[in-house]
Amino acid sequence: MNAVWWYTQRITGAALLLLLIAHFWVEHFVSENLLRGDLTYAAIRARIATPAWQAIDIAFLLIALLHGLSGLRSILLDFSRIGRNGARIFTAALIVVGAVWAYWGIEAFRNLR
Repeated sequence: MNAVWWYTQRITGAALLLLLIAHFWVEHFVSENLLRGDLTYAAIRARIATPAWQAIDIAFLLIALLHGLSGLRSILLDFSRIGRNGARIFTAALIVVGAVWAYWGIEAFRNLR
């Protein structure tokens, strides 16, 4: 099972790099409003209201959560002396925290409509 977490960390890290580059490119270099100098909250809200951008931003959120919480789990298990049961409890707690955090983030998009 440790190999699964190791690969998850690498795959989500690579995905985050690609999503971050795409985010910066679209938001900071090719945005018409930004190039004209009139980037406003309304323009950003209109962009975020489209389903395609919501899917991209939600994917970014979920991948970042998985990567961050998986990294936290790896750090704790690598540098502590907790047993197998402690590791299971900590992993379950991180899954609950991640699920709540993901729900909270996805709900933020639903409240934009």
